[in-house]
Amino acid sequence: MTVTESGTTTPTWHPRLLGVVAATVANIVLILLAPLFGANMEIIGPDGAAAVVGVQHFALFTAVFALLGWAALAVAERLLGASRGRLVWTVVAVLFTLLSFVPSLSVRATVATEVVLVLSHVVVVAIVVPVFRRTSEPA
Repeated sequence: MTVTESGTTTPTWHPRLLGVVAATVANIVLILLAPLFGANMEIIGPDGAAAVVGVQHFALFTAVFALLGWAALAVAERLLGASRGRLVWTVVAVLFTLLSFVPSLSVRATVATEVVLVLSHVVVVAIVVPVFRRTSEPA
């Protein structure tokens, strides 16, 4: 819970849930628009197998990893306190985002598809991190 200046409490889960939903919807829109930019969303893995990354993949991975980020922030806040937990979580979230580019760039795909894959990670971070940080309890 977050305490406002008036002394009332506002649950932090409302805006955080909206952040997860917003990131998921934004990535769904991104993949739906991808063909307009020449991205066929077909990838060829290291084993040579071809696969198409679909809307369901974007929606599922976005929601799952945003929820995992939420859980990690809650644990960090509980163990380290709100202020320190928020800082540690933010650093870890940025590092995980940078690491998340590796699989996207390690598959063979068109440049447009690779851009969409990397951009999908940036979209999640751009939405989730500010929302989660803003709703973290004050020190």
